[in-house]
Amino acid sequence: MDSLIFYGTSDAQGVPRLLCKCPVCKSGLPDNQRTRPSCEFYLDNKSYLIDISPDFKIQFQTYNNRTIPSVVFITHSHNDHIGGLGDFADLCFWHNQQVQIVSPPDVINQLKERFPYLNNRKGLTFVGTTKWVSDGNKISFHKVNHGHNGSSYGILVQKINGYKWAYLSDSFQVTDEQWLPFYHLDSLIFGTSFWKENQPPNKRSVYDVNEAMELKQKLQPKKMILTHLSHDIDIIQRGEYLPEDMMFAYDGFKITLD
Repeated sequence: MDSLIFYGTSDAQGVPRLLCKCPVCKSGLPDNQRTRPSCEFYLDNKSYLIDISPDFKIQFQTYNNRTIPSVVFITHSHNDHIGGLGDFADLCFWHNQQVQIVSPPDVINQLKERFPYLNNRKGLTFVGTTKWVSDGNKISFHKVNHGHNGSSYGILVQKINGYKWAYLSDSFQVTDEQWLPFYHLDSLIFGTSFWKENQPPNKRSVYDVNEAMELKQKLQPKKMILTHLSHDIDIIQRGEYLPEDMMFAYDGFKITLD
């Protein structure tokens, strides 16, 4: 059975935030302990990773510690999504594992600039593409606006049996054209940092939960799972206000994709 496990579900700062004394950061509740965003999914018994956060080492030890994914898909080159690439490269090197790092060409070029010492590293191959096919399953990258942080890519997985899901962790002010690949999905994993963000639009980079509820009505996924959660989100308290077909993810949360 195909599945996905969330390695990390926080925004860029993690939860608790450094030196923060807010109720969520001080609560100590396990559901409110979040590391930077990443997930591993299984497709026809093959393991894939989406993003490699700065917390990769502890995430891998906690939720895997068995098998190195053979392909890593990168949504964009911000630190909270690629900061663990060096640790991952070492893992591949010392275990003689050949892994492909896959993302659109512009992101691959940014990765090579950020990590020049990995360009010819044994164990890693950088692949610049927007489409990937495995045993008839199609994986594609779709560029979306990321507010004042530029752009990111949503990852769409179309299984050979017809099941469709997407991972869209970092987006804001997405255009109607950019939304087109994300309508009527079976599952949409969507990034929302705050319950209601009060910053002006020109200073924002990710949708909030209230906006996600409106977007769910627009996009009509059967299920919407929210990730990239800041310290504004107390999962237990806020979760009571979500519709039945929406839920918060948390580190270690596992879902089926079938």
